[in-house]
Amino acid sequence: MMASFNALLHLSGTANGDVDVKSYDELDEIGERTNAGLLVWQTFMYRISSHFWMREYVDVAKISEKYSEKHPSSQQKRILNVFRVFHEGIAYLSLARDTKQAKWRSMGEK
Repeated sequence: MMASFNALLHLSGTANGDVDVKSYDELDEIGERTNAGLLVWQTFMYRISSHFWMREYVDVAKISEKYSEKHPSSQQKRILNVFRVFHEGIAYLSLARDTKQAKWRSMGEK
């Protein structure tokens, strides 16, 4: 629930002053410490989605790289991998268009 609330705050540009909401990093730490895979998955999805819709493609690329290094793909995580690769690819191709740098294009075409 907090992961979705964080995404809503980020997308609305609202500061969180009235409610005590854990940050994405705090939620990740809790999920990893307690071995709560669903919490880690939800936090990742909401985090990458909110940066994607705000057109913060460099952040999408960084989050995707960090997550894929920490959590290698497996058959059980196929839907998460598809979600990650889709957002990562769009982010790379958008960065290639915006910055005219070939590295982003080659990464997006993979």
